[in-house]
Amino acid sequence: MRFRDLAHFTYWKKETVLRRTHAHVGLALLFIGTFCATSPAKTWVVGQPSTPCPGAHYSTITDAVNAAAPGDVIAICPALYTEQLVITKPLTLRGLTVNGVGRVLLQPALVANFGGLPFEAVIAVVNTNGVTIENLAVDASNNTVSGCAPNLAAIYYHDASGTVDHNAISGAQLANPLSCGGGPPGGNGFGVQVDADQSGSFSVTVEHNSIHDYTKDGVHALGSGVTARIEENTISGVGPSVGELQFAVFVLNGAVGLIKGNVITEGLCGALSYSDCYNLRSEGVTLRAAGDGTVVSDNVITDAQAGIFINGGNRFRVTGNTIRNIDAASGIDIQGSATGSFTNSVISENTISNVGPFNVGFTTNEEGCGIDEYTGTGVSGNFLMHNRVNDSYCGVAYVTADRVVSGTYHNTLHNELNSDLYPNAYPPITEP
Repeated sequence: MRFRDLAHFTYWKKETVLRRTHAHVGLALLFIGTFCATSPAKTWVVGQPSTPCPGAHYSTITDAVNAAAPGDVIAICPALYTEQLVITKPLTLRGLTVNGVGRVLLQPALVANFGGLPFEAVIAVVNTNGVTIENLAVDASNNTVSGCAPNLAAIYYHDASGTVDHNAISGAQLANPLSCGGGPPGGNGFGVQVDADQSGSFSVTVEHNSIHDYTKDGVHALGSGVTARIEENTISGVGPSVGELQFAVFVLNGAVGLIKGNVITEGLCGALSYSDCYNLRSEGVTLRAAGDGTVVSDNVITDAQAGIFINGGNRFRVTGNTIRNIDAASGIDIQGSATGSFTNSVISENTISNVGPFNVGFTTNEEGCGIDEYTGTGVSGNFLMHNRVNDSYCGVAYVTADRVVSGTYHNTLHNELNSDLYPNAYPPITEP
């Protein structure tokens, strides 16, 4: 820049310095604001005095939860903690590994009405969001619940959202399993329960967990506004021997389920008669009036009386599941009686094998198929496509209002049956 005289140069220099000063001040204020907005959450370490736990702030999880601000992390060293927890703010509870030991066990003697809540749980998450529970062993076996009330769960999200990741979840068993009728939607004793009383949107992700030793359901998701993403868990039940219907995953009454990549096993009939086992059947994934758009995909389900049981809904996608060793009902059972209809859904590319042994009960109950649609229950407008069935009474039993597209069947007495033609019983089991 060329200057007319010394006064012009002096004026330009003062203006330049002033502009740079303002820019530096503005940048500093922006940096301070950014720092305040993204200041890191605190981590509070919990460890018992008799166990190795470097830098422990508290000896109980309860004290750390009470001290923590929303968004903080509670890092818990390996030990046995006999604490029952109620979480009402966004927090992360994370189990640590210390000196090669990585088991953080929560195993309290459960107290009724703990925290004023009408249910019992080892960890209850209530009226909040952003609560993550990870790498903990959560055991609800020290409970005194015998009947249908109060609700019993190892982990319970009520009007709340969050994530349950890489935990071992067990012990939600009633003292007297036969004291509570287990027909849907009843029963009690849940590994993880998710539900909502108030209106709103609540989302809980349950992933990479080991879930076992429950009376009723491994994962139970209930109510409109609830979305349960249930992925890559190992869920193990005991089947009909518990004395009531038992489901590994149960999504019902408007809740939306995204159920993918789980490994599920329940239990076979054993010494039970066919009729007793059918009435006390266990099911891998059960959808009862679940929310529109529910998805069940890429799960492996074995040793049950029904692999997937669908009762009412719209726009479901049931794809890519492997189902085997089914001994009282069918690989996939479909009906619409819970809502009056089951419509606009796709059941495709599932692989189903060993639905048996062949029994006269199959024909009288219209069961024993890879996929079985119940006539007269409002089932219509669905596509059954590219499913593969080996070793069953029938490959697919379908209603006229649905469409079956290029299934593959091996070792089936009947490849396809129009179940509308058999409203009372399927054809007898007669070898050709």
